[in-house]
Amino acid sequence: MRVALIRNHESCQNTRQIEIVRKRAGVLPHLGLGYIHTALQKAGHEVKTIDAQALALDSQTLHAALTAFKPGLVGVTTTTPGVPGAVEACRVANSVGASVILGGPHTEVYAAENLFHDCIDYVGVGEGATIVPRLADALEDGDDPSDIPGLIGREFHNAAAPMLNLEDMGWPDRHAVPIERYYSIMAARPFTTMISSRGCPFQCSFCFKQAVDKKSYFRSPEDVVGELEYVVRRWKVNEVMFYDDVFTMKKSRVYQICELIQQRGLKVRWEAPTRVDLVDEELLMAMHKAGCIRLRFGIESGDEDILTLMKKESNTAVIEEAVRAAKRAGMQTFGYFIVGWLGETAEQYRRTLDLAKNMPLDYASFYTATPLPGTRLHREAIDANAIRPDYWLRYLRGETQERLEFLVPDAEARSRQAYREFYYRWSKVPAISSRLTTPGMAWDVLSGLAKLMTSSSNEQRDT
Repeated sequence: MRVALIRNHESCQNTRQIEIVRKRAGVLPHLGLGYIHTALQKAGHEVKTIDAQALALDSQTLHAALTAFKPGLVGVTTTTPGVPGAVEACRVANSVGASVILGGPHTEVYAAENLFHDCIDYVGVGEGATIVPRLADALEDGDDPSDIPGLIGREFHNAAAPMLNLEDMGWPDRHAVPIERYYSIMAARPFTTMISSRGCPFQCSFCFKQAVDKKSYFRSPEDVVGELEYVVRRWKVNEVMFYDDVFTMKKSRVYQICELIQQRGLKVRWEAPTRVDLVDEELLMAMHKAGCIRLRFGIESGDEDILTLMKKESNTAVIEEAVRAAKRAGMQTFGYFIVGWLGETAEQYRRTLDLAKNMPLDYASFYTATPLPGTRLHREAIDANAIRPDYWLRYLRGETQERLEFLVPDAEARSRQAYREFYYRWSKVPAISSRLTTPGMAWDVLSGLAKLMTSSSNEQRDT
C-alpha cells in the first residue's frame, strides 16, 4: 500500500514560545515520522513523507503532492497546539480518497474526541511505528483493524500501543526530505537530530507524558555511535542535536558513547539536553572531549518556591554549579526558562531573569507557562479558575479561535523583556556573533533581535 506521512504547519496560537522567537528558531527533522517511515518500508509499503512545514507547502500544494502520490493511507502527526494545521492536512488527505490516521503526543489526552472531525478515520495512541504499519497491512488485505493495539476508531477503542526500544526499530529515514530544508538558529547547516533514549521518570508539572513515556529505554552505545557515524559520512552534517528527554540519565552509558566516538576517530560536533542534577565535572569533561559542544539545561526558574511548584527537584545552588561546571569543561551552555507560572509574582519573575543573567549562560530561551492538557499544571490552572475547563476540547474541535489565557496577565511581556535583557548586553556579543556563520542564520538572529527591540517600543507606546 502507498502510505503518506505528513507534518503540517503548526498554529501560532498556544505555543509556549513567543511568536517572534518561534518563527526564527528553526525547523527540525521530525524523528517520529522518520521512525514510522522506516517501519513502513520494512513492512513492504511504499512510503512518502511530506514535511509541509519544512517544504513550505500550503494546502493547495499539499493536495497536489497527495494527488500525484495516490496514497491509500495518510498518517498526520500533531501536538495539541498544532491541531488546527493537522486537521487541515487531514481534510486534504480525505479529499483525495485516502484513509486518515491522526497521531502524535496530542492524541492520548483527547483520543476519541479527535474523531469529531469527519476527515479523521482513526486515531493512534502510543507507538506509531507499530500502529501505522499494522493498519496499512489490514487495509491492504481487507482485514478488520479493530483489534490493533493503540488504534481508535468510531466503533472501537484500544489501549495505547506499548513503546519499543528504538534500537529494535532501525534508524529513522532521512532520505524523504532534503536535509538542507531543515535549519536551526543554533546549528550550522547541514545538521540533523537523533535520539539515544526514550522516557523520563521525573514528574515536572508542565510536562505532558504519554503512557509509553513513563518507562525509559536506552539504545546501546554501539548503536548510537553507529548512527552518528552514518549521518556524518552519508549526510556530511556539521552538527547533531540529540533530543532525548534526559541524555545523561545513565552516566555509564554516556561514558561508553564518548569512548566509542574517540575509538572510531569520529569527528562530530553534538549537543544534548539534560538536567542540572544529572551531570558532574568528570562526565562533562568526557563529553566535551568526545565532541559535545553544547548542553541544554532545563532550568525553568530562579525562584525556589516556583521550582517546588514545578516539581523540578532542583534548587538554584545545583543549577548554578551545573552551568559553571559545563563552562569549565569548555562547553557552551543553554538554559530553558518558564515565565508567567501560575501565581508568579513580579519579584519571582525577576529572580528568574537575574539568575539567567548572572550565570555563564551563552543562550537562554524564555517560554510562557502553558497548561497543556494532561499535565499537572493544567489541573492546577483549572482549579484556580485561571482557564476554562473545556478550552482545549473546544480548541481541537475548532469552536474557538481565542488564545488560551495566560496564567499571569503580562506573561508574554515578561518573556519579551527577558529576551531583551538577556541578549542586549555586551557580554552576549561573542555568542550572537558566533551564530552569524551563514546569511540565513544571520538574518534569523539579527531580524529577531530587531523585532524584539521594536516590540519594546510598541509596548511603551501602548502603556
